[in-house]
Amino acid sequence: MVEMKSLVDSIRNIALRSVRQEITGRNALARGVFLALRSQTEALPELLIWCTERGLILDFTSPHEVEDLAGYTLTEDAFRLHGDSWHIHGGQEGFRLISSAHPDQAPQLDSMMKSIDALLGVFDASERHNQYLLDCLDSVRNPISIYDKDAHLLYANTQFCKYFCIEDRADVIGMNIRDIMSRTGLRIYSMESDSSSLKMFDVLKTGKAALDWEVRIESKNDADSARLASNDLYPVVTQDGDVAGMVELARSHQQEMKRTRKILGLAAEFSFDDIIGTSPTLRKTIRQAKEYAANPFNFLLTGESGVGKELFAQSIHNASANRKGPFVALNCASIPEGLIESELFGYGGGAFTGASKNGQVGKFELADGGTLFLDEIGELPYHFQSKLLRVLETWTVTRIGSSRPIPINVRLIAATNRNLEEMVADGLFRQDLYYRLQVLSLEIPPLRERGADILLLAESFLRQFVDAESGLVKTLDAAARKAMLEYEWPGNVRELRNVINRIAILAKDRIVTRDILEAAISLRGAAQPKIPTALVTPDEAPEERLARRKKEVGESYANLLREALDVTCGNKKHAAELLEVSRKTLYRMIEKYL
Repeated sequence: MVEMKSLVDSIRNIALRSVRQEITGRNALARGVFLALRSQTEALPELLIWCTERGLILDFTSPHEVEDLAGYTLTEDAFRLHGDSWHIHGGQEGFRLISSAHPDQAPQLDSMMKSIDALLGVFDASERHNQYLLDCLDSVRNPISIYDKDAHLLYANTQFCKYFCIEDRADVIGMNIRDIMSRTGLRIYSMESDSSSLKMFDVLKTGKAALDWEVRIESKNDADSARLASNDLYPVVTQDGDVAGMVELARSHQQEMKRTRKILGLAAEFSFDDIIGTSPTLRKTIRQAKEYAANPFNFLLTGESGVGKELFAQSIHNASANRKGPFVALNCASIPEGLIESELFGYGGGAFTGASKNGQVGKFELADGGTLFLDEIGELPYHFQSKLLRVLETWTVTRIGSSRPIPINVRLIAATNRNLEEMVADGLFRQDLYYRLQVLSLEIPPLRERGADILLLAESFLRQFVDAESGLVKTLDAAARKAMLEYEWPGNVRELRNVINRIAILAKDRIVTRDILEAAISLRGAAQPKIPTALVTPDEAPEERLARRKKEVGESYANLLREALDVTCGNKKHAAELLEVSRKTLYRMIEKYL
């Protein structure tokens, strides 16, 4: 037998090589049971070690003065070095009693272990009454944790342990949240104030819940593993009004974004199959767009207003590797200059006057994993263009009022009806941003260059309307079809759709004539339509031709006004809205043509 002092010193040296940890949860309960039984048991061995199966020392009794080793881990080295000196009594509850006992003391120690097992069994039996509820919480995919009034962890579900990189849940139950973070090497920062102070302490102090509290979780061992989360913190208040603890529900940033996108409907509805037309110009453009869609680079769409740039953008998204991600669109011309940064990058709570106290997620974050479509990119304020360029270089965004960058994975598609090269030459658009945007570029052809596609589109739009009485679709007569091909359509597909919609509503007959078409185009407020007049007799004088045309236009206006008033049951206000004119203009037209 090795001398007792040498044995104790060896155990001490081996144990002190491990990191000391706090004894919590069921281990703490087992330690209390052991100490209570030990105080009532006589003639115990000189050396007594109470530990878990993993070697975590819960109590260390020695005849020699030695520091408290509770919390340290006893490795297998001690058994290999002093194998002949140990007597190990193993219980059924995952604990060991290791001693230097004489063989005569073995029955007494075995009886002690049975008593410990019995007492822990009583505790476990009562715990099983609540196990079903705990299993239910474990099945939730969101991290759930419960704390007492001093921020000691009382419960954590499986997802919480995964999120906080906790290997053994029993080891951290009962620990303070600060100690848990220190042990796991995590740091938590508020997205609103960049403070590392945990919001839960405010909730425990004031008893006021905190909802949608966004945080950034970083690991001191891995700076690139930062994660964003949104937390709901609810105080647990007693009947006397005292705060007894807190419940915290967490959602990952991806979950939060997915929920937000679902609410906002951020998805691309159209694909290349939805683009109507057979003209060679259009088919060539579609082929090129499909080739570009497979690449992750930035994309610049150019073309006149109304040619369908967003339709192409959605089609490119749905043909790309990001098709399962969100499609977020923003018209840069529709956002006031002072708000464009907050719209794209988001902001923290109270970042500026009028800002929401909960902050706002920017369009770049919403588009993470998908496509961001910036229409009318040429309308971006010059001073903001450098900030957008910075995002495209680093692929991180920083919310207003925050200093912490958020990584994003976004495919950017920009569109404009302006000549960006001329704007660069005039100093209105940054050259470096222009080159960054147009890694891939595509020009959408105007409607006037697409030939018979005009009629295909018109027929498609007409099919969306069915006559209420006959159940038939309105059709264009030969003269109207010819006029459609001769008109230049300066508003492109958008103008064509609006004109067809107006015709489908106002045309009384199923056959749409040239007069109805001309009146619909003129009433829309477009420039004088460049539709050639009908064939005239060579002998007809110019004055007669002009008079005849005025009469035809007047009759067309009269018919259109009658239809509008008939559809609206004589309500002039609604008729003016339907015709997209002011009521004052409508009254003048009625006075003149009816």
